[in-house]
Amino acid sequence: MKEFVLDSEVPVVAECAPPALREKVAAFVELTKPRITFLIVLTSAAGFCLGSKGQTDYLALFNALVGIALLSSGIATLNQYMERELDARMRRTLSRPLPTAKLAPVQALAFGVALTVLAEVHLAVFTNLLTAAFGVSVIVGYLFCY
Repeated sequence: MKEFVLDSEVPVVAECAPPALREKVAAFVELTKPRITFLIVLTSAAGFCLGSKGQTDYLALFNALVGIALLSSGIATLNQYMERELDARMRRTLSRPLPTAKLAPVQALAFGVALTVLAEVHLAVFTNLLTAAFGVSVIVGYLFCY
C-alpha cells in the first residue's frame, strides 16, 4: 500500500491492483473496443437529440445510451470471440487479447454474452421493446451477416 499526501493534513491511501489483475481488466476492456463504442454512443446521442425536436428527455437518452454502450461492447467482444482463430493469423489483429492468450476464449464468450444480455434487458426495461428489438437485429446483423 502506498501513501500519498495531497494536503499536509490529509493523507490519501492508494492501493494499486496487482499487474495480473490490471492486465486482465485491460484485456476485457480491449475486447469491448472502447473507441468504436464511444463513437457509436456519440452518434446515437446526436440522433436521439435530433429526433427529439428540441424536447430531449434526458433520462430516456441516458438509458438508451447505457443500453447502446453495453450492446456495442458485447457485440465487439462476441465478434472477437468468433474471429479469434483468424485474428491469430493476421498481423493487424495478432495482438488482441484472445490471440495473445491474455484471456481464455470461454472468458470472452461469457463476458460478451453477459454484456449483450444485460444490454437487451436494459433496453427492454428502460427504453422500450422496439429499441430492444432493433438491438437484436444489430446482434444478428453484425455477428452473422457482416
